Order: sequence, then structure tokens, then C-alpha cells
Amino acid sequence: MRLPFGLNTMLSIQGPRSIYVYSLLIGLLSGFGAYGFNWALTWTESFTFGNLIGYDPGTPAGDLHFHSVGRVGELSPLWILFLPAIGGLLVGIITSFFCPEAQGGGTDSLIHAFHFNEGKIRTKVPFYKAIATILTLGSGGSGGKEGPTAQIGAGFGSSLANFLGAGARARRTLMLAGTAGGLGAIFRAPLGGAITAVEMVYQEDIESDSLVPCILSSVTAYLTYTSIAGSGSIFSVQEYSLNDYRHIPLYIILGLLCYVVGYFFVKVYHFVQDIFAKLPLPNFLKPAFGGLIVGCIALLFPEVLGSGFGLIQRMINGEVLTSTSFGFSGPFFLLAVAIFKVFSTSLTVGSGSSGGLLGPSFAIGGMLGAFVGTMASVLFPELNIIVFPFLLVGMGSFFAGVARAPIAGMIMVCDMIGSYALLPALMIVAMIAVVLSHKISIYRNQIKNRFLSPSHHWDMNQDIMDRIRILDHFTEFRKYAMVSEHLSLTQLQSNAPGIQASDFILVGSNEEYKGIVSLRKNRILPEYEEELKNLITCSEIVQDVPPVCQSDTLGKALRILLEYDVDKLAIVEDNRCLGYLRYIDLFNAYQNEVKNKNKQRKVV
Repeated sequence: MRLPFGLNTMLSIQGPRSIYVYSLLIGLLSGFGAYGFNWALTWTESFTFGNLIGYDPGTPAGDLHFHSVGRVGELSPLWILFLPAIGGLLVGIITSFFCPEAQGGGTDSLIHAFHFNEGKIRTKVPFYKAIATILTLGSGGSGGKEGPTAQIGAGFGSSLANFLGAGARARRTLMLAGTAGGLGAIFRAPLGGAITAVEMVYQEDIESDSLVPCILSSVTAYLTYTSIAGSGSIFSVQEYSLNDYRHIPLYIILGLLCYVVGYFFVKVYHFVQDIFAKLPLPNFLKPAFGGLIVGCIALLFPEVLGSGFGLIQRMINGEVLTSTSFGFSGPFFLLAVAIFKVFSTSLTVGSGSSGGLLGPSFAIGGMLGAFVGTMASVLFPELNIIVFPFLLVGMGSFFAGVARAPIAGMIMVCDMIGSYALLPALMIVAMIAVVLSHKISIYRNQIKNRFLSPSHHWDMNQDIMDRIRILDHFTEFRKYAMVSEHLSLTQLQSNAPGIQASDFILVGSNEEYKGIVSLRKNRILPEYEEELKNLITCSEIVQDVPPVCQSDTLGKALRILLEYDVDKLAIVEDNRCLGYLRYIDLFNAYQNEVKNKNKQRKVV
């Protein structure tokens, strides 16, 4: 669905200010979407955990508005064993027959859409992702709820960009703004949501172009969400500050432990993904099989079920976590929960069920931090160790390491507890985990930096671009998307899918260049096609975009593409159109030039 003909100029994105306004709207929608999702999920978990499984996983303070597990029945081994498999089967049916994009963590697919699909997300994805995640987590699967909320917001952003006929750059920005809105709302982290959205797409960079829209969206979503659910952070924490420097060596040990277990987590998760991809089972049965193994783990450790946020709140409150199955507690029980959470999360998400990886990463890191804090209090009672700061620092640092997102890991935890008192300790531990984890990432679609991402073709070195002439790299040009000025708009819309183009070069009867027609900016809605059929010709809606000639530079061509928001540019000689160049053509020529220069340096 797009803007009705005639409204495109009024409401289309004209510049950064338009992006900012629409980011506020996306944040508003993301806040409502996150609230609706969290309401449905908590009520589902209340029924399944309380009435079927008979296990209370606890509730974070920020989610008490929705519901908490009320009356808990007797622990049921049968439901523990088979409920995750039943949930996995239902999710498998959804992802196999209705929406394949709803499987897995969600964040990786957003990163892929940003880099390789111009920020495009099908409108139905957020709806099916929400249902699939509710089924996964509600049945005891080990995952997080940030994946669907991020995709709900990202879907709003991408769909709005399509509706407005925006270009790829604007669509990517609005998609990230929606992602930030979903994260900022569900975690009650207005700054953390924005930073996570711009940092998660790269291993060693941030998407700085989208930072302001992400902040606007995340803050708006947070305010929308808390205006309904009540203010406050997601975790209720007593005040604490790092004032005993004798604890610093313990935090260093925690950083090393976060790296070791994080490396293990990434390897196990990717191994499970690859195994299930090759498993000779119908795709709709794979999540059920993974859920069955999770159920077997949960028979021994029910603590691995769900997101784990409830357990974190219980430990923050000072409760000594005791094994439900064996009745023992202590530091090694906490370490065992962390290790088995690695396996249960990998099996849940890696087999194709729907759930995020950010939430479980926080839970695993929290258990590692609690392990270090508890062990230190046993070995060094004179240090007067308080466990919950280690737990919280472990949360952010573990995620920072496995996701290659150091700033996001630190800021997110500070937002989630409503205090920056732990920031110095977070900085120490997160930096250790990130520096040691420089070759691993839980997200396979992350790109190392902006330069290597297809989303930043316009960031190519302009000095080099201005030295390369078009004729140095091109002797022939594409002509598939060249159309006659007499062609009607309805005919062009009918032909576009076969040509697989959205922008077209308009030429006259003698192939003289007339301009460019963009179906992203001009389109007749289906309900008006019959009335307007053949009434509007391409020459009436042509956009006056300057052409270039073969002696011009790639730099000039790139500047025109960016200024006029088109995806191809006409090559003209003696007023005759020879064809056109696309973004990817300029990018490839630039890359070839850089490679040739590097080879010459090596020879010298």
C-alpha cells in the first residue's frame, strides 16, 4: 500500500526533519505494540507456568503491572518435558507455512534486512513473530522477548517507509528507529534501546546516521509504554556504588569468565543452528525436536525455562536461589544454571523457535556474575561482598562480548536498573569481554564496519571517486529499465515486476534522454487503476535528473544519485541515452580501483 496519487509530495520524506517527525510516530506505534505483546505474553506465561508446569520463574518488578504467576500447582514433569515441544510444533507450523521470517532470534534477520535488503520487512512479519514468540516463551522455551518487539517496531518503520515511497536510506533509518522503539519500550531503556539499535548492525562501528531518529523513537516508545504500564525501571534495585577497590580484581575475573562462557555460547549456538539446518526432518518438526531436548534439560533444571528475568529479580531482592529439583544452592549451582541456559537457548532459538538472544544473554551473564560474587563471599568474607552488583555487571558485560556491542551492553543495564552507579564496573568488565571476543559474534549477519556494508555505498572515499572516470571502467551500459516517454503509468506499473526495477530512464522516440520516473514516488493505487488507466503518461510525472557522460567521474554520478534519491543514472552522449549506471555498478568500480591500487603498492 502506498500514498494515493497526489499526496506523495505532501507527505513524502523531504529531508532529516521529515525523518525526525516520522520517528516520533514510529516510536508511538512501537510503544503500543510492545505493550500489547508484553500483556499477551505475561498472561500466557501465568497460565502455562502456574497451572500446567507448576513452576514460578518470578517476575521482574517492571512487569508486575501486567500479571505475575499466581497460584502455582504441583510441579509436573510431564508438562515440563512435553510443553516446550508442543510450543515448538505450533511455531514450526507458523514458520513453515505462513511466515519463515518469524523463526529464530529476530535480531539477525533485522541486521540482514538493513545491510542486504534495503531495510525491507514484510508487513505480516511482526504479527507472526509476536504469535510465534508468545508460543515459544509461553511453553517454556528459553529465549528473550526483545526479538519480536524489535521486529514489531522495525516492521512499523519499514512499512511506513514503503507507504511514503521512501528510498533505501530513509527506509533503513526508519527501520532502525522502529527497532530502537521496540527495545526502549520492552526494556524500559530509552537510551539503551537507541544505542543497541545503532550498534548491533556492526562489529566495530555504529550507524551514526540513524542515532537521532533512534533516540527520538526510543524515548517516545518508552514514554508511551510507561504511560500505560506505569513508570519505573524493569528491575527494582537498591542503591549501590563501587567504593571498595578491593573488588576490582574480582570484576576482572568476571570479565575473563564472560569471555570464556561467551565464546562457548557463540560456538554452541552456531553449531546447533547448522545441525538443525541439515537435520533430515520436515522443517515444521525441527522446533518441536529442539523443544523436546529443552524439556529434558528442564527436568533437571527448570530454572532454564523462559527468559530468566524473573530469577534475576529474585536474586536482586536477596533471595538465595535453590535448585527446584535437587534442593541445593551455592555458587556452583548458579554456574550450572548459566551453562545449561546456554544449551537450552541454543536449542530453542537454533532449532527454529522464536525468541530473542539478548534476554538470555543477560540471564546467562547475570548467573555468571552471581557465581563470582557468591564464590568471593565464601572465600573472602572480610570483603563484605554484595552479590547483586556482580550479577548486574555480568548481565551487561556478557551481552557486550557475544554481541560485539560494548556501549549498548553498559547503557542497557544502567537503564534497566534506573541507575548509572555501576557504570565504572561495567566499563571494566565489558571492555575485557569485548576485547577478548573480537573474533566472535552471536549475530552472523553483522558487518565489520560501515565501509564493508552495502548500505553505505555513498560513504566511499570521494577523493578516489573524483579521480575515476566512467569510461575507465565501463564500455557498455544496461538498458533494461529504459522506457518510452509515451508509456502510461499503469502500463509501467504492470511491466515493473518483470523488469525488477522501481526507477526508470525515460527516453524519446530517438532515444534522447528525458528524465527519470520513480514508482517509489509515483504510483496509482489498484482501486484507481481503472479510472486513471492510460490517462497519466510517464512524461507527465518525469523527474528532471541531470545525466552524466562517459568522461564524467564516478564522484559526480554518486552525488547526483544521492541528491535526487534515485537508484540509477542515465549516461548520455550527443543527447542520446547510452544506458544507465546503478549504485552497485559505482560500488563495484570503486572496489576494483581500490584493489588495483593495493596490488600496485604490494608490488612496489
